[in-house]
Amino acid sequence: MILSTAFCLAGCKSREQRLSEETEYEETQMKAVREKVIRCIKKDDKEGLKKLFSKSAQKDIEDLDGKIDEMLEAFKGESIVSVKSEPVDSSRTYDYGKKSITIYGDYELNLDNGNKYILLISYCDTDDENKSSVGIFKLTLLTFSNEMLPEDFRMGSSVDDHGIFIYTLQNYPKK
Repeated sequence: MILSTAFCLAGCKSREQRLSEETEYEETQMKAVREKVIRCIKKDDKEGLKKLFSKSAQKDIEDLDGKIDEMLEAFKGESIVSVKSEPVDSSRTYDYGKKSITIYGDYELNLDNGNKYILLISYCDTDDENKSSVGIFKLTLLTFSNEMLPEDFRMGSSVDDHGIFIYTLQNYPKK
């Protein structure tokens, strides 16, 4: 009985350690992606931003170049002075030994003009079945802060849609 208890406690610890390591890995990966996205926005680097998207997303997103232009235009020359992160959310699926990791990041961007935007990044880190899926597949920009978020706000896209989606207080989908 003592050995069983010791084994169970050791098993729980190793599971906790594994989960902690996975969370740390996902946070590190998403931080790197976030920094690349922010760098591209700051430098108005359309091609750099486009390269961050997965090959499949680049094919799936209609008028990706135009949508990237719209995103960069949303900043209208304003600079991002700081980024506040929300806890990283991740989705991990297993399919008979094949691994897929999708990470979702939620960030509040503080601009030099005092405005705050929200940037949501959906990123496929690993996909053993479809390597062309690895990369960003969705960027969502809300040109307002959490404090200004309307009570009836609903995004018009689902979690796994591919694309670039920009919401202003004037164009958000209402109930």
